[in-house]
Amino acid sequence: MTGSITRRRALGLAGGALAAPFIARQGYAQSYPAKPVTVIIPFGAGGTTDVIGRIICEKLQQRLGKAFVIENRAGAGGNTGVAALAHAAPDGYTIGMTTVSTHGINPNLYKDKIPFRAIEDFEFLSLSSSQPNFLCIHPSLPAKTVPELIAYLKANPGKENFGSSGIGTSIHLCGELFMQLAGVKMQHVTYRSSAALVQDVVAGNVKLSFDNFTSPYPHYKAGTLRGLAVTTVERARIAPEIPPLAETLPGFDISSWNGFLAPKGTPKEICDSLTKEMQAILKDPAVVSRFEELGATATPSTGAEAKAKSVAELAKFKDIIEKAGITIQN
Repeated sequence: MTGSITRRRALGLAGGALAAPFIARQGYAQSYPAKPVTVIIPFGAGGTTDVIGRIICEKLQQRLGKAFVIENRAGAGGNTGVAALAHAAPDGYTIGMTTVSTHGINPNLYKDKIPFRAIEDFEFLSLSSSQPNFLCIHPSLPAKTVPELIAYLKANPGKENFGSSGIGTSIHLCGELFMQLAGVKMQHVTYRSSAALVQDVVAGNVKLSFDNFTSPYPHYKAGTLRGLAVTTVERARIAPEIPPLAETLPGFDISSWNGFLAPKGTPKEICDSLTKEMQAILKDPAVVSRFEELGATATPSTGAEAKAKSVAELAKFKDIIEKAGITIQN
C-alpha cells in the first residue's frame, strides 16, 4: 500500500473533521449538567428576587437531575453579586439573576464605577418575572384618583413627601418620573427598608409611595392605605380594579423585573438548553399561579428578548435619572 489516499477518502476524512466539533458540542450540551450548578442571586434571602429564583431553581433541579444551588451575594444594590457572576468561569456551572436595578438603573447611577459591563459581560438566558409598583397614599390625602392627586399636588407644591427604600431604587425613580410627567413637586424621603417605608405611610408620617406591589398590598386590602394606580401599562392580575398610571400619564411604565444570565462566553448549547428549560418552567400553570400569589407575572423569553429588555431599560432610566439630576457615591 502506498502513502497516498483516494480523493473520496480525503473528502470523508475532512467531513469527519468538520463534524467532530459539532458532535462534541452537542454531546456537551446533552450531558449538561454533570455536577451542581451555582446560581448567584444578588440580593438577600427572602426578597422577591430570591423567592422567584428559588422557585425556578427547584424546577430546574427536578427537570435536569442536578442541584441548582442558591448563593445570595447581596451588596451595592445588586452590583456585588452581578460582578461576581461576570467574573465567574463561563462553563455553565455558574449562572445568576439580573434585575431592573442591576441591568436598568445602576449602570446609570454608578457609571464608570460599576464593576461590570451590563451588556457586554453576559449571555442573557431569559426574563423570569415582572411585578408592578403600587402608588398608595395615606387616606388623609384628599384624593381618590390619580387626577385628583395631581390636582392636589399642583395646588400644594412641595408640601407633601413621597418615600422610597433608597436613592436610585425603582420606588424612588417611579416618584421622579411621576413628578416629571405630572408637573408636580414633592420631597423625597429615604428609608432603610421597604417595611419601614410602609409603616410610615400607614402612620401618615409620609403621605405616599410607589412601593413594590406586595409590600403595601395587605394594607390596601385592609383599608389602611388607599391604592390609586399600578406603575405598569397593564393591570395587576391580583388587583385588576387598580388602573395603570399610564391611563393618566401616557408613557409611564416601570416594573420590578428579573431574569437569568450566564458569564460571557458560556457555550451557546448550554445557554440554549437553559433558556429552553426556563421557558417551559415559566409556562407551567403551577409556577404561573405561584408567581401571581406574589403579585408577579411570569415572563418567559428568549435570550435575545432579555437582552433587548435590558438595553431598553438602560435607555429609559438614563433619561429619568439625568432629568432628575440624581447622583450616587459608590
